[in-house]
Amino acid sequence: MKHLMLAVLSASLFACAETPKAERGTEIPYGLWVWSAEASGNEMKLVVERTSNSWRAALNDAPAVVFQDADEIVIAGPAKQEFRGKLSGDDSSITGYWLQPMTNLGYSDMITKVSLEPDGTSVWSASFTEQKRPFHIFLEVFEDEAGTPKAVIRNPERNEIMAAAFDVAADENGDLVLTAGDGEWQLRQSLKQTGPDRLSLEHNWFDNRVTLRPASPEDTVSYFSRAQSKASSEYTWPEQLDDGWAVASADTESYDWERFNALVSELAATDPKSRRPNLIHSLLVAHEGKLVVEEYFNGYSRETPHDTRSLAKVFGPVLMGAMRQSGVPIDPAERPIEGILAAAGETPDDPRKRDITLHQLMTYSSGLDCDASSGASAGNEDNMWSQTEEPDFWRYIARVDQLHTPGTRYAYCSGSINMVASALTERSGLPLYEAFDIYIAKPLQFGTYHWNLAPNGQGYMGGGVYMRPRDILKIGAMYLNDGVWNGQQITSPEWIETSTSPKIDISPETTGLTQDEFSNNYFGGQQAYVWRVDSVTSGGKTYDSYEATGNGGQILLIVPELDLSVVFTGGNYRWGSIWGRWRNDIVGRHVIPALNLDG
Repeated sequence: MKHLMLAVLSASLFACAETPKAERGTEIPYGLWVWSAEASGNEMKLVVERTSNSWRAALNDAPAVVFQDADEIVIAGPAKQEFRGKLSGDDSSITGYWLQPMTNLGYSDMITKVSLEPDGTSVWSASFTEQKRPFHIFLEVFEDEAGTPKAVIRNPERNEIMAAAFDVAADENGDLVLTAGDGEWQLRQSLKQTGPDRLSLEHNWFDNRVTLRPASPEDTVSYFSRAQSKASSEYTWPEQLDDGWAVASADTESYDWERFNALVSELAATDPKSRRPNLIHSLLVAHEGKLVVEEYFNGYSRETPHDTRSLAKVFGPVLMGAMRQSGVPIDPAERPIEGILAAAGETPDDPRKRDITLHQLMTYSSGLDCDASSGASAGNEDNMWSQTEEPDFWRYIARVDQLHTPGTRYAYCSGSINMVASALTERSGLPLYEAFDIYIAKPLQFGTYHWNLAPNGQGYMGGGVYMRPRDILKIGAMYLNDGVWNGQQITSPEWIETSTSPKIDISPETTGLTQDEFSNNYFGGQQAYVWRVDSVTSGGKTYDSYEATGNGGQILLIVPELDLSVVFTGGNYRWGSIWGRWRNDIVGRHVIPALNLDG
């Protein structure tokens, strides 16, 4: 309920009455304050040695427990960390995955591919970086134009406490209270000054109060977009790397660089305490197969894998197309539920479940009780992750009630596309993340990425893969090039056409929602295989587009007519009314005009 209250607050805060200033004599702690979780996500060095009759291992120069599980080499790290890998047939490498366990800050189990190369006789080693798992709470206290004390609370990683601004006032005890909204939607956060440089804040994420300290210059890099962290606020040319991208330069391209520069400067000057800030972490643009724009904000860089949230759902149809291109027999007409349940010794409780196809799962039209717009839906992602009785999410969704005839009703749901992973896993004979690595990551020359796991260790396709934006954009460039990346046919043009063409309208009629309910949960458009089909408006012209999106502003947008693909990553979590506008407000108003299509 508290998260629901916060969501409503974000839309109605500025209609509420202003509360009085803090009482005379109560000191207002103006400035930027921060609390951050203890750093996690470490630089790791793993060394494995084979002796005449056993294995030895060291992790960051400390001895580690190593044993064999069938043909796997298993190395136990601290705090449930673990490496599982296999020695190649020619002894040239040990390849496997490093498990990084879940935390209480919203990070689930994740795995990272690790390859150990020879480092002497019968010795293999690798250095790698775990997924960074930061968590910051920023409190900025300031005066508005009328001189009234105000405050914002920002959490770049989750956007917890979304209130655009709080009034700051003292209670009868002289303690400070931050207040936003009114009536049943009022949100009140207690703030106490516990020392000359310490504040104690009540925060909805934690049972206990958090202690804030004055933000250092290093802290501000995560809070400010760029301008106030003294970083460059101007466009810079993308860097040519050995990752397959051809990049644009001022000498060879005819783009309007001043437009790009103005856009980057505008994003760099974003004020995080403004009413509706565009909390953009990266913006990348590819045109005609070349990387034209690559800009990062809020401390992110090209080597920082970003949480893709539900954008990663699109890897389902992308992987399916790549597997088909490689000869793996998998088809959207396949019906997976009966097989999922049979593996558990069960049969479908409703005969209609036998008719649910991958096509319907990828278009969110299965008819199952799997609805992200309803907290009461058994298949709602929050409900699925919070329950502990069934760690196998394929079985969990296969067991929920069948509410509608397959193919007749639209309901966006993460559990639906996650079930597609069952067919991808069965047909490839590989865990989901290994199939992705073979058919997508390797041929597209991806850098480091980290894959989200379900509680039973299966690769989760409902979202949450951490990936470099530069690699996400390769999907767009590959699709625009008829499925080819650097001369290699990754998927067929026919599959691209099939998977991105509209299958079902996203409307009040197909969802069964009222217009108000629909507007609060959906952007409209049409649904293809995970891709949402819509359009971009620029300069009075409208261009057909399709996109994969994730909460917070994780967007891969493709405009075929212009040979244009764009990637955003962002921190506007649960503020869809903000990031849902970037397609037209940024791509339509700024990016497309800068391409100089008429000149």
